[in-house]
Amino acid sequence: MERTYTLQDVLEALRRRRKVALLAGALVLAAGLAITLLTPAEYTAASTVQIEPRRLPVDFFPAQGIVPFEDRMRTVKHGVLARPVLERVARETGIFSELGPDEAVERLRQRTEVRLEGEVPGGPPALLFVVEVRGPDPVKVKQAAELLPRYYEQLTRDVLAGQARALRETLDAQTAAMAGELAGHERKILDFKRQHAPELPEMIETNSRAAARDQALIEMHLGAITDARRRRSELLASIPEGPSVPGMSEAALDAAQRKLQAAEAAYSPDHPDVKRARREVEEAQARRDEEVDRFQKERVQQHLARIDGELREHQAAVTALSSELASYQRRVDAAPQWGQELAALSRDYEVVRAKYASTVSRRADAAAAEELLAADGGRLFRTVEAPTAPTRPAAPDRGRMAMLAVLAAVVAGLAAGGAAEWLDGSMRGPQDAGALGVPVLAAIPRIGPRRSEGA
Repeated sequence: MERTYTLQDVLEALRRRRKVALLAGALVLAAGLAITLLTPAEYTAASTVQIEPRRLPVDFFPAQGIVPFEDRMRTVKHGVLARPVLERVARETGIFSELGPDEAVERLRQRTEVRLEGEVPGGPPALLFVVEVRGPDPVKVKQAAELLPRYYEQLTRDVLAGQARALRETLDAQTAAMAGELAGHERKILDFKRQHAPELPEMIETNSRAAARDQALIEMHLGAITDARRRRSELLASIPEGPSVPGMSEAALDAAQRKLQAAEAAYSPDHPDVKRARREVEEAQARRDEEVDRFQKERVQQHLARIDGELREHQAAVTALSSELASYQRRVDAAPQWGQELAALSRDYEVVRAKYASTVSRRADAAAAEELLAADGGRLFRTVEAPTAPTRPAAPDRGRMAMLAVLAAVVAGLAAGGAAEWLDGSMRGPQDAGALGVPVLAAIPRIGPRRSEGA
């Protein structure tokens, strides 16, 4: 059966094992105090920096206000702890110079903390972050805390400037190429319009009005032709009037014919009066024919010639107007085809023109961004609180370490005494014998001075 210890038994066991407990406690206390005294002092310097709101076009450098809070913190932390920044700071400050370059950079990364402080209330979105550096030299940690955000700013500015410059150069090349392509499309459209100017869709209304005008003129000339033909027929059907010379010749011919008929009725055909009357008839008929021919030549033929001239003029005008009308009609009929081809050319031109306008606008924004970066100087970051060289070490806390050493020594002494008591198998009284199940007949008390450790 297991023995139970009372408080008196525990105190008695500690009294017996006091040397072991004191030796273990002393060793632990000495080790703790040595660690406390030999641990090198560590100084801390911190700088608080505000990232100024970016004023660059959002098309190229998105505003920080739309970036999530965690992403902004991660971006700043990785930027400050980037290897180029740490290498430059370690080289210039000489912090951890006892280590190699790679070890110094890694140690500086481990001893640097970047934490986000939060948003600046009011105004444009801005970001506050703290760069804290720990190290054995107060002057060097102060320099490192000051240079880390500065070099991160320079790195950021170099990246942004490189992006803006590369983008502007790319857009310059694209703008020049698109300008040549746009000029080629413009020449194609201009040549097409010059070649098919009368047949384009915008000329349909003009051609239709011209065709209607020609149709009206044709109808007018056709009416004039009909009227001229009617006048010609009337002129050909006209008979000379009596008082005219042809009329008098006709009357003389009638009188001679009546006289011949009277003579033939009164005399024989061989009678001189009959022969004379026959000669008078022939003479009257010859004069009548001569006067009629003269009348036709002097009056009828002149009128006919004038009317025929009018007919030829009107017919020529109708022919010319018909040809012109057919030309206008062909233009109207061809307008849809040329309009479709012009629409295709214009569609390609509008696409290129829209791309050109967009590229020119983006190029102007890129140039403005590049100029703004150059004009801003060092205004990407603004130091809110500059670091100062610490006068007291931030670590270690030697008082706390000493208290912990004392506590560890007490625990170690107690543990050592308890372990020594537990491992000792000797019996010290009736209780130990009773624990073994052996009946105790008698107990002999201790005679003489008590030793430090009894059996």
